[in-house]
Amino acid sequence: MHKLRVGYILDDVDQNGLFLHLIERSRNAKNYSIESLIIQKNLRTESTGVFSKSLNLLQTQGVVNLVRRILFGVINRIERPILKRNPRYANFFTSHAIDSININKIYVTPQISKSGFVYRYADADLDAIRALNLDVLIRGGSGILRGKILTVCPYGVLSFHHADNDEIRGMPAAFWEVLNRDPSTGFIIQQLSEELDGGAVYFKGAVPTSWFFNLNMVRLYQKTNVFMHLLLEQLGQTGSLPTPHSKKPYSKPLYSIPSIPNIIRYFVKTGLHAIAKAQRKVQGQSFRWSVAYQFVDHWKSAVLWKSTIIQNPPNRFFADPFVVFRNGRHICYVEDYDYSTSLGTITAIEINRDKHTELGKVLVEDFHLSYPFLFEEAGELYMCPETHQARQIRIYKCTDFPMRWELHKVIMSDISTVDTNLFKFNGKWWMLTNIDSSDSAEQCSELHLFYADTFDSTEWTRHPLNPVIFDSLKARNGGLLFDGADIYRVFQVQGFDLYGAAMGVAKITALTTQTYAEELYCSITPDYFKKLRGNHTYSFDHGLMVLDFVRVEKNTV
Repeated sequence: MHKLRVGYILDDVDQNGLFLHLIERSRNAKNYSIESLIIQKNLRTESTGVFSKSLNLLQTQGVVNLVRRILFGVINRIERPILKRNPRYANFFTSHAIDSININKIYVTPQISKSGFVYRYADADLDAIRALNLDVLIRGGSGILRGKILTVCPYGVLSFHHADNDEIRGMPAAFWEVLNRDPSTGFIIQQLSEELDGGAVYFKGAVPTSWFFNLNMVRLYQKTNVFMHLLLEQLGQTGSLPTPHSKKPYSKPLYSIPSIPNIIRYFVKTGLHAIAKAQRKVQGQSFRWSVAYQFVDHWKSAVLWKSTIIQNPPNRFFADPFVVFRNGRHICYVEDYDYSTSLGTITAIEINRDKHTELGKVLVEDFHLSYPFLFEEAGELYMCPETHQARQIRIYKCTDFPMRWELHKVIMSDISTVDTNLFKFNGKWWMLTNIDSSDSAEQCSELHLFYADTFDSTEWTRHPLNPVIFDSLKARNGGLLFDGADIYRVFQVQGFDLYGAAMGVAKITALTTQTYAEELYCSITPDYFKKLRGNHTYSFDHGLMVLDFVRVEKNTV
């Protein structure tokens, strides 16, 4: 079977770094290859200066739309230089000449509507594309494609829509979520149809919304490229597109370049948000986590406002609590974050009904440690803490309870992952972990599942549905809870520019090597103490519940 033959539709301009990133991924693809670049030439704007382009826009869309575009351009002129200083994002704005890419190219001249939005292809251009014998096209250029171009290849035209198409159709990508202070920004990979953003959707995801437009856009685009690559690999391997997501009636407006009042709203909201962030920094404040506990018969019976707060030490905070009852003692292991080193270690706290006592540090590495997930096997106690800075998943074994721990095994390496849960079910060991597939440092939106015969295997099998959840409102782990044979996953809810805004509990309803499903059991909102801004971890063992929460506080308190 031949590799899937892919054509990439582009504009007749230099491309940014993310385009090159997908090209580079394709060179190592097993099941597809990008065979041709189809370059769209826009005769309206070709070889014209800013004045001519502005005059053309004025004539076709009027003075109000011209002012809207100018003001929207001001946003980019302010924000993009800020991002370019950060090496993580600078590549997005680096231009790469199409001519330098060693892939076959053909040039087409689309027929552009009076509005400048709709692109149709002449028969001669369609014949030239057919002659390439391509299986599928990727839309990477301008224009709303209409007409025969949509069916010129057997699998049609695949395209990103950088928003949740059930909520936002139109443009600009990643802007409206910031203006509306939405907690997440979605994206889809769809097969284009005559209905704008109404084609069959084959992949969906949602990442946390960043606090200003260009940052939100870059982070979203960094994440999406990976999944176009994976979809093409799957299509090339199986010869068929996956089952599309079910459709819903779209009841929102068609979005376009924001109006002048909305641009003003954006400047005001974003400016105030920036001032608040700067003010916290000047005042030595941060989103500072704390841990609380409560003795209760069952984790479902807790009344959270009755919990006892463990006071943070000066210049440190406790977070990510996990509790175990062993040898007649309740020991809570926590992330112990030190502001002076910007690193976390793992500390043990003994909790009794009348007091709690900090016992000291049990794990210290030269990289950040957090999320000390606990599990038992064959009478032994193990911990799988977060070690993402080492790009590993590690298991430590308790050799002298509760204080002495030793590295047992590194079970995965060269992987960007956080908040790993390990548990045994139906004769297999299962791993639920949050992976950043794009290496963009966004680790809150993808939940991946693996399985193996032993907990310390180094040969974990990827679940075919990975990521089993791709949604920043429920993907990131916050613990596991057990009720007889039932398993509940605690998950984090990310807010607008707010990590761990709330948490929920979902019951795992299907778990096999081919299936995964869960259903919401309850939400846990940060309303039980004053001035809370969020919470994200919940643990229970033998009558003791522990959780964490966050407030804006001085670091030294």
